[in-house]
Amino acid sequence: MTGPSHDPGSAAGRSGPVPYMIGCPDAALLAELIEMLRDDPEVKIRRIVGAPDRPSLLAVEMSPAHAGALRARYGTRLTIEPDSPVELF
Repeated sequence: MTGPSHDPGSAAGRSGPVPYMIGCPDAALLAELIEMLRDDPEVKIRRIVGAPDRPSLLAVEMSPAHAGALRARYGTRLTIEPDSPVELF
């Protein structure tokens, strides 16, 4: 049985919400982003890793277009990657 593809390349053709991981070495910038995304109806925050004032990783659901807009806005200051399930070999 096959399920939906979680290949990072498969997110580009989708328009609905896709799971993403967002990381940043600057905890203050990531905390700012979290506050902005909390008010964004197009983004669902699934999990914040790290202390509230020093987050290290963010798991969200958003459209690929929205992820692209964040990449364009923040450039290399943020790492935004499609989240893929971990599989045992």
